[in-house]
Amino acid sequence: MGDDTVRNFGVVIAICGALFVFGGQTFAIWTVGFEIDEGGAWEMSFSADEMALEYNEDMGEEDETMEYEDDDCDCDDIKDFFANLKLMFYALIGCGIAIAYLGNSGDIDNLPAVAGLTAVLSVAILAYTFTGLPETFEEETEIFEMLDEDPAFYIDEEKKVDGVDIHLKAMPYIGFFLPVVSLTLGGLLVKPDLMD
Repeated sequence: MGDDTVRNFGVVIAICGALFVFGGQTFAIWTVGFEIDEGGAWEMSFSADEMALEYNEDMGEEDETMEYEDDDCDCDDIKDFFANLKLMFYALIGCGIAIAYLGNSGDIDNLPAVAGLTAVLSVAILAYTFTGLPETFEEETEIFEMLDEDPAFYIDEEKKVDGVDIHLKAMPYIGFFLPVVSLTLGGLLVKPDLMD
């Protein structure tokens, strides 16, 4: 594998981390919402620093965003979750910069170790988000319990609650796939000689 390829992989890994940290709602990591057959729906998406709420009722549609730091948000558990997640993404950015530097300098003796760390960190981000975010969201809102469902990262269920049909959806958003890219690239760099 050439030094240019290593450098480019490092740049892409750093960009993946930066897109989540600084990309706003475009690179939100998770979305959850529900529709009520009798009218009305809402959806929340979670990015690094804020959640966006979209809802519509008979009176029309509303969009608003709320930073986790806001007093109005009253979401300390979610704020703590994303503070930890952002630290992991900052570490991912650091790994990407380190890989780019190693590729630029041509000194790739330490590349497998840094690439391995990148891959492990990417897996940790994915696992932490997949298991931790729904539980944290549930602790703050108790929405899943209200709909008699276990907290889940992915769900697409039709429910009847008190005679009302509700469609509950939760799924990954674009930001969740950024660590998948860094995991793939980091994994390819663990044994760069295989790609020659």
